Formats: sequence, structure tokens, C-alpha cells
Amino acid sequence: MSTVTSTAQDLITGALRNINVLAAAETPSASDSADALMVLNDLLESWSIDHLNVYSVVENILNFTPGQYQYTIGNPVGGTFTGTLVGGNPTISGVTVPSNLIAGGTLTDTNAQLPSGTKVISFNSGAGTILMSANALSTVNPAETFTFTVPGNFAVARPLRITNGFTRVTTSGTTGLDYPIDFDTTRDKYNAIGLKGLPGSPWPILGWYNPTFPYGNVYFYQAPQTAGELHLFTDTIFSDFTTLTQSVNLPQGYARAIKKNLAVELAPEYGKGVGPTLMRQADESLKMIKSLNSNPAVTAFFDSDIVRGNRSDAGFILNGGFS
Repeated sequence: MSTVTSTAQDLITGALRNINVLAAAETPSASDSADALMVLNDLLESWSIDHLNVYSVVENILNFTPGQYQYTIGNPVGGTFTGTLVGGNPTISGVTVPSNLIAGGTLTDTNAQLPSGTKVISFNSGAGTILMSANALSTVNPAETFTFTVPGNFAVARPLRITNGFTRVTTSGTTGLDYPIDFDTTRDKYNAIGLKGLPGSPWPILGWYNPTFPYGNVYFYQAPQTAGELHLFTDTIFSDFTTLTQSVNLPQGYARAIKKNLAVELAPEYGKGVGPTLMRQADESLKMIKSLNSNPAVTAFFDSDIVRGNRSDAGFILNGGFS
């Protein structure tokens, strides 16, 4: 079995049974489930911070803008509005268009009548309409509530960290050629570059990520001079459960680790002690995940500091003229 499908309710029930709040055949009350759901989401958010808890990376395929070396990255929720849908039609009507709505934002609705990934194409504030990238699945009238996001330059979820990346050339005749970007660059190393917007080789060789909020900032050196396909690898972020019945596919070992560690988190709220057996199981299950996700250090093909050492040509751009 490659994955385990669990709902939030499954994980919560398992955790409460581990601290003897529930007997084998019992299920938690609605209020207990709601409280535990918040604790579960807090736990998953904290796991996302630890690189060794994350079981995979996401390959984000983006595009450079020629001449631009700083990009915002993120797609936070911008707010809500109300409107009506007609099945088979890509227009939301009867909308008071929010001032911060922009093209490219992602749309969701309370009645789940928009296909996943539906985006804003354009809008007309005077007419009170929004044109979507997909048709509504069915008619919804009277008005319902829609949630929209406000994307940055790179309209993907704000990453906690960027592990590596490369530029893939997409111009005719050289399609498929990849140029690596060194994301081991530190803030101090990036700040030491004298001319950050230098128009040099067609694609960047260095990248630095500043995880500001709600948008992260990605800086590149040198500024890309031609269009290219940027591939950024970021750690998977554990998503919050929005409902108790929401299901998720988990790799082997994760369901056990979540239940055991959620039990430890919930125990004080129920006046329960955490015995040595449960603590050992929680620690053991998490250590097994970390061990699986840890990667051995990779020896580079060359030392970038040696290759890009001080030279008599344009070395002043990198070090201000000081050796």
C-alpha cells in the first residue's frame, strides 16, 4: 500500500483514543472535534517548518520577465465578494468588484460550483461582472460568496524555503537546455554583489530567497535578459483541514505519527498525562519520518567559489573592487 487515506475525523479520533478520552467504539462530540481540528492544523503548520518532516518537494514551473531580477512569490487570500452564477457560463454577475481584485487570482465559492483552479481573467467594475477561466458547473441564484486570492509575480503558494532551481531555455533550437541556479546564496553574499541588476548572461546564476509575509521575495543575479522557464523546487507545505470530513492521502507512517503526536498535543486540554509509552511512540514515529526524509550531502561537480573567484575582469561587480 503506497498511501493511506485518512480524514481529519479519523486522525482526531485516533489521537483521542490514544489518551483514553474515547473508548474503542466511541466518536468525539462535535465540540471536541472542532477544538481538536484547530490543534491538528496547528500541528501540521509546525511540521511544515521542519524540513525533515516534509516528504516531498514541489516543482513550480514559472517564467522570467526579461530585465527583472526581483520577484514576489505568493498567492494569499485577498477577501470575498458576492455574486451569481449561470451553469455553463464563465461570468459572475451582480458583483461589487473589490478594489484589490486583480487578473490571475484564484476563485473558490461556498457552493463548490467552480472547477478547481478557476482564475480571474478580467472584470468590469461598472457592469459588476467578473470573467473566469472556466464555466460554472451549475446555476447559483440568489447570490453566494466567493473567495479570491491576490497573486504576486509568481502566483504559487508562498514557500517556506526554496531548495534549488534552474532555468530551462525555451527558445527555438535550444529547447530543453537547463542552466542551474545556486540557491545556497546567503543574504550577506547577495548583499555584497555591487550591481544586482547587472544585465549579463541571458539567465541568472545565483538566487536568494527572503521569506517575507504574505509575499516572499526572490532575488536573482544576474538579471535574466531573455525569456526562460524558471523551475523552482520548494518544500511541500502541509495543508490545513477545512472540514472534519476532508480526506488526505498520506505516505506510509504519517497517519501513525500524526495521531501519536496530536495525542500529545491534546492531552493537557483533557487533563490527561502523557505516559512513557505514548511519548516513546510519538518520538519514534516522528524520528522514522525524519530519517526517511533526510538526504545525504551531495558533492558538487565543482566549487562555485573557485570557479567564480576574484578575477581581473568584472570582479568589482561582485566584491566592490576589494579582493
